[in-house]
Amino acid sequence: MWRPQTKEAVLREVRIREWRSQVAQKFARFLHRIGKALVQGTLAILGWLRWQAGKTAQEVEVSQLLSQKYDKLLQLGELTYALFCSGNRSWTALEPLCEEIASVDKKLEQVKTARLHVLTGQEELLEQQPTINIAESR
Repeated sequence: MWRPQTKEAVLREVRIREWRSQVAQKFARFLHRIGKALVQGTLAILGWLRWQAGKTAQEVEVSQLLSQKYDKLLQLGELTYALFCSGNRSWTALEPLCEEIASVDKKLEQVKTARLHVLTGQEELLEQQPTINIAESR
């Protein structure tokens, strides 16, 4: 049932509604800032993880090349000793193995000096991020 209200009661009700509206808008902006900070933090963590994965992959490749080099050096030493024991002083049998070691050294140097390229894709993720405005959704 409707009752007649005084001017002061009506104005108080208007102020209360305006205050509620301002609180809702401030809360919506606060939530938007928190969401934006969370997205930016997540993107920063993803970028760091991608960089870390690229660095680890490079280290694995260096380890594999070093292993290949040491295996070939071991073969070279065994072959050299076998040639020495047989009295054969020919270097022609050692040349292919030395060339293989030199090529592994070149690859190893290239991998060590190669710049680490990490594709972040952050710009694409930021463009795909939906923006939510609670004040407009009412």
